[in-house]
Amino acid sequence: MLRESLEELAKIREPAARSKLIRALVAEYARSIKHEPSELEKDLFCKIVLSVFDQLDRAARYELVVRLAKTHRITSELADRLAQEDYELSEPVIECSPAVSEGALMKLARSGADRHRVSIAKRPGLSEALIDTLIARGPRPVIHMLLANQDVSISVRATLALLIFANSEANVLSGLAKRALSDEDFLETLNLVVESECPLVPPPLISALERGTLEKLVKGIDETNGDTSIEIDGHIYSRHEASVQIANGELSFDAILLTLFDQQRVDAAAWLISRKINLDSTVILDTFRSDSDAAVMMLMLRTGIRDATYRDFLKARCLWLERSTRNIHSLVTRYKSEVAKHGIQKTFADKIPV
Repeated sequence: MLRESLEELAKIREPAARSKLIRALVAEYARSIKHEPSELEKDLFCKIVLSVFDQLDRAARYELVVRLAKTHRITSELADRLAQEDYELSEPVIECSPAVSEGALMKLARSGADRHRVSIAKRPGLSEALIDTLIARGPRPVIHMLLANQDVSISVRATLALLIFANSEANVLSGLAKRALSDEDFLETLNLVVESECPLVPPPLISALERGTLEKLVKGIDETNGDTSIEIDGHIYSRHEASVQIANGELSFDAILLTLFDQQRVDAAAWLISRKINLDSTVILDTFRSDSDAAVMMLMLRTGIRDATYRDFLKARCLWLERSTRNIHSLVTRYKSEVAKHGIQKTFADKIPV
């Protein structure tokens, strides 16, 4: 029956008639519970729908979304096309469709509207790459949605970015504490970061983790509505005034490193590099302060950062140490030459060891 109807559709020329038939086909296709469509039937149905998609009226497109968006009965190609519709139509696909592709979601996470990102953040089983992009590019509602989503795992790298935000925003700190109370794996990640003496962890969070008083931390922040300070055990912790943003809308080693330097968190930058190249952070800080440009270059070559990142790092270092920037161009040229000469590979991929 389905195949005959699809063949009939292929013969019709009028767009209005095609929309009407598509709606009828979708209804039949969706309610045939006893008959799971074969891969051939699914592929045929979706290809014909796609071939006339631009001619379909809104009612037909709505029928597709309502009946099939949350099912396995459409191909990724059709799901991705539906995800491009206006938000009122695409929301169920973006939020729930098991067929929509990683590529389509990543495109929306990078260049879509914030409400697209909020919908993506509600999905279960998001990849680390998608989570990283949402954290780097999304507004705070996206971050809060991710923290509340128990069906996603938050990596060490994403946790470090969230800790950067938590240093300046009490509501993010509250979200971290709430997540730790309900997610044992996330609690373990936070404890590992604290044990590694990461300077990014806000003092109130360290105190709450060590004393087992995360509930008190959440309550204290909720009562102040995330205002200028946080009280823990009688101590007032002031918030940083600057709002931290991840550089370039990315969540990579290079971007986090530059963000830390932009915020003059040299201690945290040294810690981050120390975890990357297995060297004590005090040695890294001493190297940063030294007059040896060669030593600094050899250190940063081990991190695998891009030459553009190295240039921005040198500018931040000069500002920090109040030194001249006149040699930066030649130093970057030398850095690029060393990378080309030794074929240094970027080893930082999906996580930062703690």
